[in-house]
Amino acid sequence: MRNLPLASSRWESVIGLGLGWLMIGMLVMPAGVSFNPGRLYQVSLVVLLYLPVFCLAVRQRSALWRGLWHQPAFRAFLLLVAWATLSMCWAQQDRPGDEFGRIVSVVLFVLGCQLWGGERTARMEMLLTAVGWAMAVTALAYSMVFLRAPHPEDLDQARIAGEGVIATSNYAAAAMGAACVWLAQLPGRGRAWRVASMGAFMALLLFVALTQSRSVWLALAACALATPLWQRSRAGVLVAALVAVAVLVLSVVALAWPLPVLMERGASYRPQILLKALHLIAAHPWLGLGQGTDFTIVVGGQHLTHSHNVLTQAAILLGLPGLAVMAVMWALVAWSGWRHRSEPLGRVTLGLWVYASVALQFDMPQLLDSPRPGWLLIWLPFALALGLEARTRRAAPARLH
Repeated sequence: MRNLPLASSRWESVIGLGLGWLMIGMLVMPAGVSFNPGRLYQVSLVVLLYLPVFCLAVRQRSALWRGLWHQPAFRAFLLLVAWATLSMCWAQQDRPGDEFGRIVSVVLFVLGCQLWGGERTARMEMLLTAVGWAMAVTALAYSMVFLRAPHPEDLDQARIAGEGVIATSNYAAAAMGAACVWLAQLPGRGRAWRVASMGAFMALLLFVALTQSRSVWLALAACALATPLWQRSRAGVLVAALVAVAVLVLSVVALAWPLPVLMERGASYRPQILLKALHLIAAHPWLGLGQGTDFTIVVGGQHLTHSHNVLTQAAILLGLPGLAVMAVMWALVAWSGWRHRSEPLGRVTLGLWVYASVALQFDMPQLLDSPRPGWLLIWLPFALALGLEARTRRAAPARLH
């Protein structure tokens, strides 16, 4: 996909802008009902991302297909998308067209990452750095407003949140935590660059701390503990090991002398939610309820519209076959990141994989849905893994010659 015509290069520039706006826009744009992306945000994505990706994918279909079709992870993704689309035949929906559009938007995002970054890792590294810095500025602004406001005694209201689709503390923390992970894995390009990235990292961590989101804290701690496993340089291993030791010590202290913020909200009904979710899975184990079917889990007087766990959510909607395909796809993402752990984007993929594998067990279980923080945890590392494998496959024939 190199030496593209000028028209294709222009399409790529728009796609790069659209990818950045997708990640930043979800932090600031107004949301609709139940924190769904608002209409203005969705329209802007159609113009900046979905239509350009569709047009360029048609233009570059042969090269794009050659780079993706032979990858097992991409085939598993297509199978998951096909099964989810088929499940709409038995799903109970009022507007199936909207649900199909959500599935298509996920596909276009994955293809857009390949058309923009794909085999050109420097592009994707620059995009992630720029987006990470922009998210840090947003996080700092939210934090300053929150710290200057009077704090109510209600624990839920005393937690920071953002606007739009991140107007809940857990979703906001998940998005900012993801940016922490990829900024920590990307290399610096000079002293000023490293200082800016460190400042952004600290601003994001401040926001995550103010959310009091224990699942995201746990996910970041797991990522810090695992990072030494994929560091190659001595300096990288030393720094990562020191961070891991500090996290381990803090974790032991937190377990021995738990802070009120860790205990006052209890388990947030997660065990009861899991039990109700398992009952739903047992009622429809093979076909599931169907993609997009609304269901309610009632615990503690609350009516919840999802299972707070990506595995049970997938099984409820897509049945055990859908869960199995998703698990295979997710395992292949980890394998791709591990094979490319000597590269920055390989380490980003591994970091996001560990982070998401923990955080998604407690919240944000939406798999094939409209743009929201879960995309940064699921579809971003998946798209990065596809790009890494496509570049390796392209380089293989050159090495043979």
